[in-house]
Amino acid sequence: MDDRIQDLLKDLEQYIQEHWVAPDSEDGGWQQQDTQGCGQKEELKEQDEESLSKAGSVFSNQASALSLEDLIGDVGKTFHEVLFEKIALSGMTDIEVYKRANMDRKLFSKIRSNPAYHPRKDTVLALAIALKMDLEETQDLLSRAEYALSPSSKSDVIIRYFIERKIFDIDLINIALDDHGQAILE
Repeated sequence: MDDRIQDLLKDLEQYIQEHWVAPDSEDGGWQQQDTQGCGQKEELKEQDEESLSKAGSVFSNQASALSLEDLIGDVGKTFHEVLFEKIALSGMTDIEVYKRANMDRKLFSKIRSNPAYHPRKDTVLALAIALKMDLEETQDLLSRAEYALSPSSKSDVIIRYFIERKIFDIDLINIALDDHGQAILE
């Protein structure tokens, strides 16, 4: 491997240490990786409880103002609609997109022809990378397919690293995923 890739992988290691929320073996809970040894577990737990409490009160206030029909009627665009809008805006052909995503033509055809098709998370991520989506666009596309990037998933942290740095080389991303024992994007 050349020096540039080695430097990138070293930087990735630091990023993982700072952003990955690893399982805590003591109580089965989760905690932020602690590179300074200062024990942020209790602070994170308090922040989570406070956030949940605020979210619950906001939701209950909003829920009283909106009916179920209003909420269902305002679901927004589907994964299929957003994906193919992004492809049209990118100026790429379908062939360019599925090749950049390292995707089989048959799978892409299934996504194209069936608006109700529900792809796997790695498929959505591969498409986002192929379309060179920024982090916000990637998170939006994932959420429309009912997924999210999680800080407790090492593969998600690795993928986020590359997206934040605008490195949309799926082969390089797959090398980094494999190097960390994670499933590659197919």
